[in-house]
Order: sequence, then structure tokens, then C-alpha cells
Amino acid sequence: MKSKFKADVILFAIIVLMATALIFVGNCRKSAGSTVIITLNGTTYAEASLPANVEIDVDGLLTVVIEDGEVWVTGSTCPDGLCEGMGAISRSGESIVCLPNGIVVKITSDEPEYDFIN
Repeated sequence: MKSKFKADVILFAIIVLMATALIFVGNCRKSAGSTVIITLNGTTYAEASLPANVEIDVDGLLTVVIEDGEVWVTGSTCPDGLCEGMGAISRSGESIVCLPNGIVVKITSDEPEYDFIN
């Protein structure tokens, strides 16, 4: 009985280590972003360079702050405010979504992104 428990613990530890390694490798491979694209109900509302220091008011629904290579949301009118709680993003492919207001803030890069799924 003890050997089965020990094997289960070892297997669990190996799975946790592999998952941690995959997450780490995935985050290291993300490139630094260069452009912030803000869409409102599926339509591009604004684009800005990531190095810029600017605040963009999106139709009075929320404010997107771009500062020191990071992007975050403040002053959202949505009832739950989850988009404000998401914190700052800075890498290509990351996004902040405000579903009640229909707003997506996404960072893109000039570097090509590869998709290995055919």
C-alpha cells in the first residue's frame, strides 16, 4: 500500500514540474509588443504605439492607460470592473477584455507569430 502511495506522489510531482516548465517556456517565448489595438464591438477604435505614454478614453466607457511599455484599464463603467482588476499587460498576444462594454485591448508585435497547428 505504501509503495502505491509513494508512486502516486512521485507521479504527481513530475506532472506539476512538467506543467510549470511548460508555462515558463511559453511565457519566455512571447515577444515584446509594439502596438496596442483597442476594439469596440468588433471594430477598431484606436491604435497606439506601446512605447507611447498616453491615456485613451473609449467612448466614456473606460480609460486605457499606456505607460512605460505597459497597458492597463482604469475607470470602467461596467458593474463588475474585472477589466480593471486584470492588471498591466506588456507582451504580444496578451489582452484585456471588458465584455459588458464590448471592448478588447490587445497587444500585437511586428514580429511574425507562428502557429504550429495545421
